[in-house]
Amino acid sequence: MVGSRQNDWDARQELAQLQREMRRLARQARRPAGPRGARVFPSVIVSATDEELIVRAEIPGMKLKEFEISVSGEILTVQGSRITGEGLEGGWYHRRERESGGFSRAVRLPAEVESEQAEASYTAGVLTITLPLRKPAKPRQIPVKVVEA
Repeated sequence: MVGSRQNDWDARQELAQLQREMRRLARQARRPAGPRGARVFPSVIVSATDEELIVRAEIPGMKLKEFEISVSGEILTVQGSRITGEGLEGGWYHRRERESGGFSRAVRLPAEVESEQAEASYTAGVLTITLPLRKPAKPRQIPVKVVEA
């Protein structure tokens, strides 16, 4: 019986450990990802028309020349470096939610695009990238030649 009670105790202990781990994972899932509560940056919206894909990224406080935008296959990548200002002299931040430093965001595109004809503009903190959709190849009838043997 003593051995049986020991096994029961181990099972209860393992169950308690499993419950603690599940609570920890649930708390972690609710927490923003990354260092110091950073979220995925920049946030993007990808929309489409019959002619093009439009990607909008919210990236306040930058200049268009500070971005690197590239398309490789189905992946659009936006990179840059954002400086949020000088440190305070003789004071401290009560709250600072805007991070500075380098960033890179890659987004899988839902369709093939003509990357050579892509355009980008930046207005009021929103980067807009317009990517014309690649036209599907038109079916072509191939004539068959008769070769005499």
